[in-house]
Amino acid sequence: MIPHRSPEQSSPLETLLARTADGDTDAFAELYDRTAPRVLGFIRQFVADPQQAEAVCLDVFVNAWHRSAHFDPRHGSALAWILQDAHVRAAGTAGTDHEIALSA
Repeated sequence: MIPHRSPEQSSPLETLLARTADGDTDAFAELYDRTAPRVLGFIRQFVADPQQAEAVCLDVFVNAWHRSAHFDPRHGSALAWILQDAHVRAAGTAGTDHEIALSA
């Protein structure tokens, strides 16, 4: 369960993640609309192939949907939580690309 802050303390993205955790698809769509361009741009720093970067971005948001109840605002912002997952997934993908390139 997400430790909820009062509306005055919660950021709009935290509120959207909390609503997503409750299964609110409209909140998730808004969360995606507000953050996907930044998340994709961040991923592109690690993954050069545009299609692969988009696939990683999709994975990040699928994970955000499934794990939104695990977000804890005491440990950082909603955007930082999403970007941390993006970093892990993108770095793993970039490493795989590099290994494939070296073995080819």
